[in-house]
Amino acid sequence: MRDRAELRRAFAQQTEFARSPLYCVLSQVVAGHERLLDLAGRGRPGQYPTFLFFGAVHELLLGGADHPLAEFYPSVAGPSARPAAEAGPALVSFCAAYETELTKIISTRLVQTNHVQRALGLRLGLSTIAAEVPGPAHLIEVGASAGLILRFDRYGYRVGGRQYGDPGSPVQLTAEHYGSGPLPDLDVLPRVASVTGVDLNPVDIQDPGARRWLEALVWPENQDQRELLTAALAVVAADPPVIHRGDAIDVLPDLAAALPAGRPRVVFHAATRMHVPAQCLDAFDSAILSVGATGPMWWLSVEDSPEPDPRPAPARPGPVLRLRRPDGFTRTVAVVNGHLRWIETLPR
Repeated sequence: MRDRAELRRAFAQQTEFARSPLYCVLSQVVAGHERLLDLAGRGRPGQYPTFLFFGAVHELLLGGADHPLAEFYPSVAGPSARPAAEAGPALVSFCAAYETELTKIISTRLVQTNHVQRALGLRLGLSTIAAEVPGPAHLIEVGASAGLILRFDRYGYRVGGRQYGDPGSPVQLTAEHYGSGPLPDLDVLPRVASVTGVDLNPVDIQDPGARRWLEALVWPENQDQRELLTAALAVVAADPPVIHRGDAIDVLPDLAAALPAGRPRVVFHAATRMHVPAQCLDAFDSAILSVGATGPMWWLSVEDSPEPDPRPAPARPGPVLRLRRPDGFTRTVAVVNGHLRWIETLPR
């Protein structure tokens, strides 16, 4: 059970649901309700309690749970969904009626949001290093979930009004481009020798229940993201990448040792390190660095806010796309939206 004060702050002071009026309302309801906080605190260490709790509620509703709360969810009720401001009492009633089912989900599931849009972060990072990677690179994603980002080369991209990637793909990712720094050509990429994922609990893309959990982690109002997810699941299901089950701290050293010595490798993760328990962060970072023990490694990540912010007049808050080169030199490539809806490139 998580610390009660920490739990209350997570729901009371959340900012991640700015685009979800329903979750903004319901977060305050949970923060002020002791039994709901008890329920939300039953997740595994390291899991974001807000994402996990609302994902569990959403999964049951998407699965057909018969309760008035469904009337407030646009993902279930559609355009006729009731006003979010009135949903509080229905949430309390729903959690009382489905406490057993919610406890099972919250205590066993992992937050695996796998936003398809984050494939743009990987593609931007790869295009940034394309000229310096000597030969085909082995790509490893940590926190790969269902492997949707690893199939970044099967998607189309429209950034700042320019088209990249596959224009005929059913998955088309669109983002705004800001900043004075040049945008690299997203069609110039290093050759990729192999793609591999690592995840604590890989999502079986052929399992309808597992796919519904990914859908449940999409906010109820976000129909565009839900449609992108559905399209990407279909693309990846036709050719799923290899994903190794286990903790990256344990898996990465052996995975790296199996790569051809001297061959380049790229490690990528987005919104993964944020779920690692604080006492394990050093070991997590060391495991990633171990991938570079037998060959040059480029480390790309989308995790932390810029500190200090490299922009002279920051107008858009967001994490950074960070690059660490084989020689240890680290720089911020861009400041980005957490779901890669926009990127702000920086002067070199």
